Amino acid sequence: MNEEDLNEAFHDVIVRSSPPASMDPARALEQARRVRKRRRVAWGGVAVVTLTVGVGAGPALVANFTGGPADQLVANGGGTTQPVATPSGATPSVSKPVSTVPPTTTPTTRKSGDPWPEGQVDRTATAGPRAVRAVTLMNDLSSSVPPGSSTPDLKYPDGRAMRWPQSQYASNDGEQDYWEYQAIIPVQKDDRVGQLLVESTTPDGKPATDLCKLAKQFWGGTGSCTIMNVGGKKVGVVTDSGRGSYDQWAAYRYGDGTVVYLAQAKKTDNPARSPLTQPVFTTHQLAELVTSPKFKISS
Repeated sequence: MNEEDLNEAFHDVIVRSSPPASMDPARALEQARRVRKRRRVAWGGVAVVTLTVGVGAGPALVANFTGGPADQLVANGGGTTQPVATPSGATPSVSKPVSTVPPTTTPTTRKSGDPWPEGQVDRTATAGPRAVRAVTLMNDLSSSVPPGSSTPDLKYPDGRAMRWPQSQYASNDGEQDYWEYQAIIPVQKDDRVGQLLVESTTPDGKPATDLCKLAKQFWGGTGSCTIMNVGGKKVGVVTDSGRGSYDQWAAYRYGDGTVVYLAQAKKTDNPARSPLTQPVFTTHQLAELVTSPKFKISS
């Protein structure tokens, strides 16, 4: 054996006796035994086993500790935080998995591109609890008409029902989430038909405003406004100037921000029906009824 052969053999011995840079079987075995045995195995025993296993057992050893991302950090020595040994007799803590499922809750403030809430395809909720609330609102309105009047299930000439409920997501971009629940019903007396509408809007986060200003926000209505005191509650009542769909409506705002509108018209938008000769309610009755808790929907 010449000098070159001797150098090559010596280099080969050094390479074979060095552990791989990217894997440290001794560290992996040490950490595994410390957790599994809870320090019941002496450090000397671990060192002896490590020396006995040798480099050739390294790949097999690492393979036994690659069951998941956390185990791979132990086996490969990766990551910035190493596992902490659990003292004898203590229960090891288990990290909860981080969910990768996107949140399904509606954001508190609407942003451009946000999906419609609760699986809807547009603003209107056609099924579920919100749709049920609108139906309940319609039924409560029907039960409120005075004696001598009825709320029959009338139809338009094309077959559509003149009674209908609706619940819709009303927020625009940058606004707090809020909903509008609405119900419209025909009111018949003798052979004449008028119309009622109730709308309940959940708190929208906007500051309270002047009651007459609030009342005139209803369907862009115009007319004279009066503030009425009903049992200590302030109600804004607007009498239309004759150009709107409704003759009169009342507006009431609860302390939590819920707003209720109640509107009445002597005629409907069905030209085949003759209009009522008198409003369904007096002005005072309208103002009193708009404050009824049954029309308040705050969520």
